[in-house]
Amino acid sequence: MDEQGYTFLESIFHLLITIAFLQLFLLFFVWKAPIERQFSDHSATEWELFAIDLQRLLTNVSTLEIADANKLSLRIDRSTYHVSQSGNVIRWQKAGEGHVPILTNVRSVNFTVDGSMITAHVTMLDGLVRERGFAVGLYPE
Repeated sequence: MDEQGYTFLESIFHLLITIAFLQLFLLFFVWKAPIERQFSDHSATEWELFAIDLQRLLTNVSTLEIADANKLSLRIDRSTYHVSQSGNVIRWQKAGEGHVPILTNVRSVNFTVDGSMITAHVTMLDGLVRERGFAVGLYPE
């Protein structure tokens, strides 16, 4: 670089840097479009997260009870967990305390047991009915 001003070489260098950043910028939008199509339904994403959370709770259960078809009571180690509907939310509580929402916008929920499987029938506020089966890992004390 000399003191005589802006050179042709500097302008070429700046142009190359700009082109490189523009390609990254365009590549981001090419990547973003299929991701938005895949995850455009936020309720489906929330449902999958609910399924993961509930399955995690059901892996090491020593006792399991269903009360009123819409409340699960689980005994894991020395703690009791409850999964139930409260208003428009399915929540889990530990020892009857706390409030951890795991699914929102719920009109009703029903749990059924068939051997070592629990099936959750959930009706959402928009009328959509979702159903999922969960494996229960019963380990008696």
